[in-house]
Amino acid sequence: MSVSVLRRRARAFTLVELLVVIAIIGILVALLLPAVQSAREAARRMQCQNNLKQMSLAVLNYENAMRNMPPGSFGKMNGNSNFPSGWSDPNYGSGLPWGHYSWAAAILPYCEQQNLYDQIDFTQAAYAESIPENGSERGPSGGINNKAIASLQPSWLVCPSAHRVKPKNQFKDYGINYGTGACCPERTQVGHTGVAWVNSTTEIGEIKDGMSNTFLFLEFAHFGSHSYVKYDEGTNQFLFVHHVSEGYVTCAEHDGTPTPPNSTTWNHRGSHSDHGGGVYASWCDGHVYFISDHIDYKVYRAMFTRAEREIFNFP
Repeated sequence: MSVSVLRRRARAFTLVELLVVIAIIGILVALLLPAVQSAREAARRMQCQNNLKQMSLAVLNYENAMRNMPPGSFGKMNGNSNFPSGWSDPNYGSGLPWGHYSWAAAILPYCEQQNLYDQIDFTQAAYAESIPENGSERGPSGGINNKAIASLQPSWLVCPSAHRVKPKNQFKDYGINYGTGACCPERTQVGHTGVAWVNSTTEIGEIKDGMSNTFLFLEFAHFGSHSYVKYDEGTNQFLFVHHVSEGYVTCAEHDGTPTPPNSTTWNHRGSHSDHGGGVYASWCDGHVYFISDHIDYKVYRAMFTRAEREIFNFP
């Protein structure tokens, strides 16, 4: 046997050696994947925080121009009756809106989206392609002139960590603070302790607890249970608001039931996210912080009120 043949045999792997190498590679991949996933989630969290920051700065710019905070939602209404044709809920009567506009519409010009804002026909109701409610589908519905704009939602209204059950160009993942549980912010104009409700014009001077102590926005992931919309049905349309309070977040229901972050209680309007262990929120001064699911509820509730003069330490 030649020397060259012996050398070739000496360089070859045995089956055992090959299996060992494969096993080592498998272990390294198994160790690496969680680190990659962790890095990706960290990047998604940063993007979510940035979204909240930009929305909060837009609200402050709005306030600077208008001398009050934007409404939580807005549209034509005369007390609890006489909504213009097409603006009242066809199932529940004229006391409930059908196609009011979310705060997201109000802040568009202050988030470099003036062109998008100018395309909205505010003489008609907002439009939504899909309106899930209690296991049924009530959409599409709304002002036909606003059909195109309903699918042009800006990316900063979407949390990248939220799993999608509805299109990210039509359903947002954030809500505005309407307070501690009075019913219901999309139809009643009194009794709310937060910063925004239907056709509200809250001034900074009314936030007596302090801008740095009062929530502005919280995560309201579109897949979460919210009012009459079950988990993973999908709500929180870009512009459209009706009686399920799209775009609004509270810490308690009108019957007093507490709603901490990521609550699974039926028919609530609480904060929800896909970030493990809690939700992100912004305060009226624009700063952003992570709220644990296990936060002291008294502290959590206190940050929803604008003028109850609570004393607390957070974080």
